[in-house]
Amino acid sequence: MGDRVLELANIGKTFAGVTVLRNVNLQLQKGEVHALIGENGAGKSTLIKILSGYFPPDRGGEIRMNGKPVVFYNPKDAMKASIHTIYQELTLCPLMSVAENIVLDKQHFFPGLLQKKRGFRELAMKALERLGQADIDPGSLVKDLSIAQQQVVEIAKAITSNAQIVLMDEPTSSISQSDADKLFNIIRGLKADQVTVVYISHRLHEIDGIADRITVLRDGDLVGTVNKAEVTERDLIRMMVGRELTTMYPKVNVPIAEPALRVENLSSEGAFRNISFDVRKGEIFGIGGLVGAKRTELLEALFGLRPITAGRILVNGKEFTPKSPRQAIRKRIAFVTEDRKKSGLILCLPVYENISLINAQEKVPFGWLDWRRLFRIAEKQRKALNIRLARMEQTVRTLSGGNQQKVALAKWLEFQPEVILFDEPTRGIDIGAKTEIYSIMGALAARGTAIVMVSSELPELLSVADRIMVLREGEMKGIVRREEATQEMIMSLAALKHTAAAGGLQERRQQ
Repeated sequence: MGDRVLELANIGKTFAGVTVLRNVNLQLQKGEVHALIGENGAGKSTLIKILSGYFPPDRGGEIRMNGKPVVFYNPKDAMKASIHTIYQELTLCPLMSVAENIVLDKQHFFPGLLQKKRGFRELAMKALERLGQADIDPGSLVKDLSIAQQQVVEIAKAITSNAQIVLMDEPTSSISQSDADKLFNIIRGLKADQVTVVYISHRLHEIDGIADRITVLRDGDLVGTVNKAEVTERDLIRMMVGRELTTMYPKVNVPIAEPALRVENLSSEGAFRNISFDVRKGEIFGIGGLVGAKRTELLEALFGLRPITAGRILVNGKEFTPKSPRQAIRKRIAFVTEDRKKSGLILCLPVYENISLINAQEKVPFGWLDWRRLFRIAEKQRKALNIRLARMEQTVRTLSGGNQQKVALAKWLEFQPEVILFDEPTRGIDIGAKTEIYSIMGALAARGTAIVMVSSELPELLSVADRIMVLREGEMKGIVRREEATQEMIMSLAALKHTAAAGGLQERRQQ
């Protein structure tokens, strides 16, 4: 490590008069893992898209590869310059094989039909073996692979293209910890092969484990580039948010009242079975577990998105079997989904229309919507949740991830839900936005709302939830109170087949 492979000089970018990057200077060294961090809206994605050839920098900015100026007119130009990007939303062809995806841009190297098929497979096998992932079959269809395996295929594409620089955008956001550990080993292997990795993540503990240097952006400006060994996590947070965060997980103790939601021996065929718990008014009830634990499926059943095959649900003491989301909404149940872009928001609509979606369902005279009233509701929620935007009419896709998440929540609040289901409420948002979401959840709990929160982040569960239920492969393994819970206890319940060995917690059920 030490030779400069890429340099950005005075990089800026403006869209429709709004400046999102200002005079950013960055140097990447050969064979380093360089972390790029910042709050949502800091300019990270724009900078990556400039490096990838999707956007040109504003006039006056310059990119130099190995000391020579380069201009990228499109992503293909960046790939020709040996820059390969692995986006959060992977860009593979799902109905093609692993081998075909890996050689998609290299087929001209293999003349003849038989030579092509044989060559495709051999090249793919060599790349997968180099990454320590020889168990992935080059003949498998990509759609049949896990997200983690698809990421490996993306990396294999990069190394078979002799990439000098690999850009990774939030690569662990949708994979388990064990898969993340495998990815980190692959990154260390790339580093050993003198490949430069630019790693974007909101998870500072990951950066601490793999990065050599860290560049921090804030509001489109370069705050600084530091050696990882010379800074603490608190230093990085201060650089990112521009202030001292007194606590990462604000928790307000509020009175816990009677149960708002009770679940008794609930089952959904093919998903989960015999789940029992209750959630009280003012309580934040956490649900933990590993990938495949069926946590999301449980929330879907509570919201009428998945059929219930046994058991029952009681809302405020009255039995309720949701057949559809509309019925759940009528019972004052809200659902903030895991993937806000696919199922929580309509990205092409303005912010105020997204916030008004639920309230627009109310009966109105002659079927006419009172848009002035809906706009007032949206503005009220914008102020209440501190949603940062230029104007209410802008499309929601233009907001940062943290502000999109606030919009996804805001649409539920005007009709005052009694139960809110949160599925990974802080996934893909920065530390400052996470703290705001926790504060909002605390305020809702103080109002008497019963909150169910699925989270894959153990520190989040342990700090925010009042009680934590652990699922494993669709089965309930225990419920523990926050003051008794530890990371080791939760992981034991989530991972061990015989949960009695995990501390005799098989059930402190409904104490």
